[in-house]
Amino acid sequence: MKILGMALSSLLVASISGGALAQTSPPLTEQNLERGLVNLGLMAGHAFQCMPEADRPAAQGALLAFNSLLIAQMGSNAAFRFATSFGAGSSHEVDRSYCERSLADWRRHVQQHRLDR
Repeated sequence: MKILGMALSSLLVASISGGALAQTSPPLTEQNLERGLVNLGLMAGHAFQCMPEADRPAAQGALLAFNSLLIAQMGSNAAFRFATSFGAGSSHEVDRSYCERSLADWRRHVQQHRLDR
């Protein structure tokens, strides 16, 4: 379980630095983790809007699985932060020019955390 928590932390730090792990990552602080959760939630919400309607039920399952991981590893405040950011990201008008990137980022996130099982 601790390994999963470290993986989640790495993912959140990566989302702070723009998606790819930078050579020097920012220090792991509570503020950076919160910012990472917000960025990740916004990205997931944007990707969800870009998905074809037929793909959305599977994505909802993956989102619930990830939120469960957050609750187990980082607590309900972290899960709430991610969920509210997802809601914000999925409620704004979508800029379709970024859909390909958002979908690729989402697919990578699902594969890294095995959320499609």
